[in-house]
Amino acid sequence: MDLRQLRYFKVLAAHQHFGRAATVLHIAQPALSRQIQLLEGELGVQLVERHSRGASLTPEGALLLDRAVFLLRYCDQIKVDIVDLQGTPRGPVALGLPPALASVLVVPLTRALRSRYPEIRLRVSESFSPALCDSLEQGVLDVAVLSGPSAATSFVHTEPLLSENICAIGLSGDPRLRSGSIDVQDLQGIPLILAGLQNSGVRLTLERATARENVVLEEAMEVESAVVAAQLVAEGLGWTIHFASAVNREVGAGVLRAVPISGLVLERFLAHAVQRPPSTATVTLISLIHEIVASMIQCGEWPMAKTACASRQVEDTAANM
Repeated sequence: MDLRQLRYFKVLAAHQHFGRAATVLHIAQPALSRQIQLLEGELGVQLVERHSRGASLTPEGALLLDRAVFLLRYCDQIKVDIVDLQGTPRGPVALGLPPALASVLVVPLTRALRSRYPEIRLRVSESFSPALCDSLEQGVLDVAVLSGPSAATSFVHTEPLLSENICAIGLSGDPRLRSGSIDVQDLQGIPLILAGLQNSGVRLTLERATARENVVLEEAMEVESAVVAAQLVAEGLGWTIHFASAVNREVGAGVLRAVPISGLVLERFLAHAVQRPPSTATVTLISLIHEIVASMIQCGEWPMAKTACASRQVEDTAANM
C-alpha cells in the first residue's frame, strides 16, 4: 500500500465511477483498475463493487476511505509545516463551532485571518459538541470549540477558552426580566423555546439545574438553532434559554432582553485530536481565537462572558477569601 494508491482510491470513492475518476487523475482507466485491484489484493478484501452504473464502496472500502482521508490530510500537512519553518503559517484548517458561537466568532476571525495570515485557508463546520468531538477523532476537523459539560474523550485535548452566563431571553418589555438576574425557580410555568440538543451544552446544564431544584419546565417547542428560537421569542411565543451573545443584535435593537440565571454558567473549550500534532496553521488559529475572544469580551462585544484566565482568577480569589 502506498500513498498514490490511497489517493487513487479516494478519487474513485468520490466519483464512484472508474472512467470519471481516471479522467480526473489523468491516467488510463485500466491503470486505475489495476491499482485498485493491487490494493484489494494486499488488504485481502473487496473495496468496491463494480456494476453497470459505476462502482460503490463496500463496508471495508468505507472504512479504508475514512482512514485514508485522515492519512492523506496529515501527509499533505507535513509538507506545509516544513515550508512554514521558513515563512508564514499557511494551508487549510478545518474549524468546528456550535451554531450559536459561529454567528459570534466567524466574522471577526475571518477578518483577522485575511489581514494577518492570508495564506491560511479556513473551513468552518457548524454542529453540536458530540458531533464536533467525533469529527476531531476522525480527523475531519483540526480544531473545534466544545461546550461543557465537555463532550471530549481521552482522544481529544481540551484547553479552557471562556465561560458564559446562561440567560433567560424574552421580550425587552417583559416585567419578569427587569431584575439583574433571575433564579431557576422563576422559569417554572413560562413557555420555553429550547434550542440545541438534549443532554448537551446549554440544555444539559439547564436540565441538571432544574433537577436539583425540582423545577418542572414548560417546554413549548424545541428547535436546533438559537437564531430560530430568538425569532420565535420576538413574536412573543415564549422565552428561550441561551447566551446573550447569541441575541446581541436583537438586544441592542431593543427587541429582546437577556437576564442571567443565577448559578448557570457554561464553559467553552478549544479542542484538537491528540493522535496527531496540530499543524503550524492550526496552532496559529488556536492562538488567534484566544486573542479575538479576549478582545471582544474586553470591548463589550461578547456580553456576559469571561475569558478562561479571568474565570480562574475569580475562582482563586473566592477560594482565598
